[in-house]
Amino acid sequence: MEKFKQFYEFLEANPLDFTTWSQFLGLVESSNDLYHIRKAFGIFLSHFPLTFGYWKKYADLDAENREDIYEKAIVMAGNCLEIWQYYLDFAMEIKSSKFVRSLFRRAIRRLGVSYLSGDLWKKWIKWEESRDRMDNVTKIYLTLLSTPVREIDEFWDHFKKHVQNRDTKELISPKQLFEIDEEIRSDPRFSEVKRGMSEIDMFRLKKIMERHDKLYKSTSTRVNRVSFYESEIKRTFFHIKPLNYHQLNNWNQYINFAEDQYENGSEKIEYVKMIYERALIPCALYVEIWKRYTIFFESHNMIDEAREVYEKATKIFVKNRPDIFISYAEFEERNKKYSKARELYQYLINKMAIGHIETIVKYANFEKRMFKISQSRMDEKKSQDEQIIEIYKNGMDIFEKKLPDSKIKDKRQYAYLSMEYCKVLYQIYQKKQRILKNYLNNYDNENGNVKDLKSKNENKMNIENEKENNIEIEIEIEKEKEKGNENENENENENENGKKIENEKEKENEKSNEKENKKKIEIEIEKENDTNKEIDDEKNILKIKIENKEEEEKMKNEANKYLILSRKVIEKALETIDNYKPLWLFLIDYEMKIGGKDIYPRIKKVFERCIGDGSTLSKDEKISMLSLFIKISKFYSDEIILIRKAEEKLLKIPTVYSNHKDLENKKRLIEQIIELGNLKQTNKF
Repeated sequence: MEKFKQFYEFLEANPLDFTTWSQFLGLVESSNDLYHIRKAFGIFLSHFPLTFGYWKKYADLDAENREDIYEKAIVMAGNCLEIWQYYLDFAMEIKSSKFVRSLFRRAIRRLGVSYLSGDLWKKWIKWEESRDRMDNVTKIYLTLLSTPVREIDEFWDHFKKHVQNRDTKELISPKQLFEIDEEIRSDPRFSEVKRGMSEIDMFRLKKIMERHDKLYKSTSTRVNRVSFYESEIKRTFFHIKPLNYHQLNNWNQYINFAEDQYENGSEKIEYVKMIYERALIPCALYVEIWKRYTIFFESHNMIDEAREVYEKATKIFVKNRPDIFISYAEFEERNKKYSKARELYQYLINKMAIGHIETIVKYANFEKRMFKISQSRMDEKKSQDEQIIEIYKNGMDIFEKKLPDSKIKDKRQYAYLSMEYCKVLYQIYQKKQRILKNYLNNYDNENGNVKDLKSKNENKMNIENEKENNIEIEIEIEKEKEKGNENENENENENENGKKIENEKEKENEKSNEKENKKKIEIEIEKENDTNKEIDDEKNILKIKIENKEEEEKMKNEANKYLILSRKVIEKALETIDNYKPLWLFLIDYEMKIGGKDIYPRIKKVFERCIGDGSTLSKDEKISMLSLFIKISKFYSDEIILIRKAEEKLLKIPTVYSNHKDLENKKRLIEQIIELGNLKQTNKF
């Protein structure tokens, strides 16, 4: 079995190599080794479940598990009509009537409204007739009259023959039968015939068939309307060979028709589903059809059904396509299943599509949005900027490991990712600059508050000095009053006891002196406190200035770090692929966004590099860049001689630049040039 081992190893590395699988399965089949039959067919059918012939072959080779194999088949590829046919053929041989009838009903529920399901209906009618269950046959025909199958005319003819020998009560509901009897009684022709049971049945049958004829004609009209699209379908089965444009376009037009005609109502939605299910057999490898199917369900608020389609697509049919996973992640994000969306992105980045640029960019943007929803953050310990940078850095590392052996296409992808990474770093730089600006504005406000406080302290000291002067004046006035009182007392009490007066006088003087000294001490203490407070305020102002200056420098360095890193990213990309014009245009655009007084020297330096002798750009590309350089220089450079030399050089080149690539980049650059020129003219630049 060494040969089997080699096949397994090769197919594990190349699971979608259909040709090698076909060879291997033929080898396994001829070996009659049940273990390898189960293993090989199991793996193969997990990759190619719509290959109905291999399901039958597998079921025939593993007879004891046939039912389980067919059950698995209709789970994985239940929209494939042939699988149901094989399963029914098997069941009709060995299973009970109850099981077979139940299986027919399952098949009809799944595919009965399909345009091509006529053979399935015929099989069921024939089986019921073989068991003499004509009542069931009648019910099948009645359902068929409203089913837009290709053989609707044939079924109508058979139904008309079938009803000749059936009781009219089987052909219509009791309510409808009562309505018909009422019509018969009011019909003037009915009174002209004998009122025997045969005549009543005849009238009943006629009225019933009139109703059924109306339903049949309506269904036949629907069949005729879709026959245009059906006639253009050349492949109804799955194959790895791509469909041609006409075939794919026909399916898209058919789906458009179905959605326009049958969009409303549960039955009509089922019909649209059937068209999608049929389309997803020959178009199973086309992601755009799977996406359309999910959009259809989502537009009808059928979220679980849309999720089921995504699961089937990503796990079975297009599991090697990153774009369907991205679409699935965006769907889960719209429906607030953030953990599932992150899981899908991380599966792509770490396993399925390592280094896929669109995934890296989409995932980084997803995590940016998720920071608004704290409970769903990827890592609470890291800042948003750190996590976004980590996503891009990991992607860059993957590309850089394979750069030495990379093709031009891979190098251009690396350049594109570098540009996206640079944009992110510049956005972080801008954010840091805004934070710094807000900080400086707040600092100015705080500084203004300190100055106001100092002014208030000075005013307070002036008020206190004035208060002190007023107190001294009050003391002098009191002294004068006391002197006046002394004189009056001397005149009035001239004959009184001198000693007594003198003692009282001394006591009053002592009290007055004590009060005066106390007030002076309080004033001195208050002065000293104010002086100390003023010194402390000065110290605090100085400390705040120093701290703010340090914080300002720190924040400037933090912002500039991202600017420096972004330039390094672009320079590294230019070292890898310096003949990629969009990268040079991006660098010029980037320098213009950064702006500053030295903008022109920086841009001039870039142009000198990309159009100089050492540049590997093509001749036409250099001409284009030179033309762009002249436009920029005319707007905001005073180097007239330089501009004239560049124009002369351009005129000497006989070739006219005619490459239309990068027109959008150039258009945006020229708009920026005009804007910068206007800024210069208004002295704002």
